[in-house]
Amino acid sequence: MDTGSRLHRLLADRPAPLRDAVIASRMLLRTASLLEQRIDAALAPHGLTMREYLAQVLIADDAVEPLRPSDLGTSLNANRTRITRLLDGLEARGLVRRVPDQADRRSLHLAQTEAGAALVAAATPLAHAAYLAAWAPLGEDGTRRTGGALRRLHEHLAKDAS
Repeated sequence: MDTGSRLHRLLADRPAPLRDAVIASRMLLRTASLLEQRIDAALAPHGLTMREYLAQVLIADDAVEPLRPSDLGTSLNANRTRITRLLDGLEARGLVRRVPDQADRRSLHLAQTEAGAALVAAATPLAHAAYLAAWAPLGEDGTRRTGGALRRLHEHLAKDAS
């Protein structure tokens, strides 16, 4: 028995709105996991995971203000330990640097190295192709509508979390 049919059986006697909310939530979580696996596979030839790639892209976008490890954790929805491990790995590979903040020496910001920039430039077409392929079944309009619905759900949940 697959998880979907088990979930339907377990929720069969529940009100339809609850059943729909639980099933949609489970589907969203599973879909996010499958999407991450798809992007990881696309980036594997460059030795990157989706999280490493996203970290690199965010670090490279420091034109307005430098990115701090805590900001990266927020953006990637990862705790401090996970971000430290991610940055340790990227730094060991020579892709990013931790730079002491000039104004507050207790703080660090992140900088991308030339090697990191070159890797992101090479990996980006593969990542973009994987994203487009993953969302292709919905079409452009469906992708846009789904993105809007997910944004509204995120804003609602984020408001309740603060």
